[in-house]
Amino acid sequence: MTVERFYLFTLLIDGIHKCIHKMKIDTAPYFGVKSVHIFWVYELHAHPEGLTAAELASRSMISRSLVSREIEMLLQDGYIQMPMSAHGKRKNYNSRITLTEKGEALACTISAEGIRVQNEVSEGISTAELAAFYVTLEKLYRNLKRVAKERESVGTPDAGPKQPRTDNFQQSE
Repeated sequence: MTVERFYLFTLLIDGIHKCIHKMKIDTAPYFGVKSVHIFWVYELHAHPEGLTAAELASRSMISRSLVSREIEMLLQDGYIQMPMSAHGKRKNYNSRITLTEKGEALACTISAEGIRVQNEVSEGISTAELAAFYVTLEKLYRNLKRVAKERESVGTPDAGPKQPRTDNFQQSE
């Protein structure tokens, strides 16, 4: 017998996401940045050769336009650096963004806090259980991403092909 677990799965994942989001929002002011910057600083720390704005957007699943707007604050506050052209202007979107010394210090603080939270939430869970969990979670993510992409192109099973909406409200059934 197949048991429907999708509802529980989505509730748990959504709950986890909300907890993480709240922790980022609560912690970001302590670090002196916005919550959206935390992941970028962490990613740049993991890639000392630098990342482009497009790579940061892709890795954080955030739009390139948001990255372009928000990266300016990190630049102005001296956490990151970007190459400049001969005319003193920043180079294009393909320029590598790297952390400054100040950014590296922030990344170490963020990493230490991440490890502290990781250890706290992993309490009572064995290393083997965590390893199996992450392998399984990664597979679930890949499968969900595939299903979402398929549904995007063909529509939902009951509704048939996706039809463009012509109204601004949702009809109730």
